[in-house]
Amino acid sequence: MHNRQSGAAHVPMVFFILVLVMFLGAGGFAYKVNTDNAELLKKNEQLVADNDTLKKKDQLMDDYITEIGNAIGKPGAFKGRGDVYGGATITNKAVMDPKEVKKLIDETLGKVGLGAASTLENAFTSLLTKVSAAEARVKDIESERDKAMAAKAEVDKQFATATAEANTRATEFTSNLEQTRNDYNSAKTEQEGRINQINESLRAKNEELSSEKERAAAKEKELAAQVARHQMHSSALLARETLRKAADVPDGKILVAKNGIATAFISLGRKDLLQAGTMFRVRNPNNNAVKGYATVTRVEEERSEVTLSDFVDPLADYAREGDLLYNDLYTPRMTRTIYLMGRFTAPYQKENLTNLLKRLGNKVVDKMAPGVDTVILGNDPINEAGDGFAAVQDSAEFKLASELRVEFAYLNQIRDLIKL
Repeated sequence: MHNRQSGAAHVPMVFFILVLVMFLGAGGFAYKVNTDNAELLKKNEQLVADNDTLKKKDQLMDDYITEIGNAIGKPGAFKGRGDVYGGATITNKAVMDPKEVKKLIDETLGKVGLGAASTLENAFTSLLTKVSAAEARVKDIESERDKAMAAKAEVDKQFATATAEANTRATEFTSNLEQTRNDYNSAKTEQEGRINQINESLRAKNEELSSEKERAAAKEKELAAQVARHQMHSSALLARETLRKAADVPDGKILVAKNGIATAFISLGRKDLLQAGTMFRVRNPNNNAVKGYATVTRVEEERSEVTLSDFVDPLADYAREGDLLYNDLYTPRMTRTIYLMGRFTAPYQKENLTNLLKRLGNKVVDKMAPGVDTVILGNDPINEAGDGFAAVQDSAEFKLASELRVEFAYLNQIRDLIKL
């Protein structure tokens, strides 16, 4: 009887424990589902906002095409620069063919004896300059002609008077008539001389106009070269913008890693233009904190081997499969052109930093110019007086870089990725 009562009490206790375990499991699962749903709702709100922004940009571009098309009034079609638009087309009825517009401008300039212009404004300026010069030449010639005709009329009048007097007083005024004739010849010679001077002045004006045209053509060529440089830089920026990632987008992830082993494999390789020596920050997908670092030691085609170091918690939170990799100076499948701006001190002198960046596959230039992708900012440089420092943000180089919309990276924010 005693043993039966003990067994009967044991069965409800086991059943209660099983029910408790199932309840706790269900509660944990519900918490995880609620957390995932909150993150999905947040991402959905961001996607809706981004989509609304893109729609507004698309409407702005469509209105811009309409206004430009209505202003120029040269309808046509634009097929783009090749099969790079994924089947996208322009449906705006006011769209123009830029080549046809350019052809019309060049033909118009050619009909009035002018060369092709790089822009519509330059074409109008050339036409106005030519018309103004022609009007000035006509006014000068008409003025000189009127003076010559007035002088000739006066001489003719004098000659007629002298002839009449000579006819009535042939004997008495023979000498005077001869003198009058001599005066006439002298006036005529003087007038011819003045006409010759006018012709010489006209030839000089023509030569001056030719010289001015040559100077204008040289200036136009210089401006066209500047436009071409800016267009080349814009094209390079557009090409790189398609590859450039946002700051919160990872470069890759860890494929294979085990606790206690200082090496792992990542998802980047030669196909991504990865170089040995590149260092990445390692983060958990659910946490923005840097948990450690991974340095590339061997590069394969599809993956690379890395050395793990400086992990905050190597026991409980070591490198795991799926951990994300970040590097502010690296973008997969992209080679950066970098310029070092400001003052760099030990151990990050410009020469040492340049050599390191080149070893990591980057191009380092010694002048801020179109084509630069990234500017690494050091400390403020010494001022011209040598008694203090000048803010690097006030320099002409910094303003040019801002105008060209290059990417800025501060040295003190990326030092953990640079090991000299």
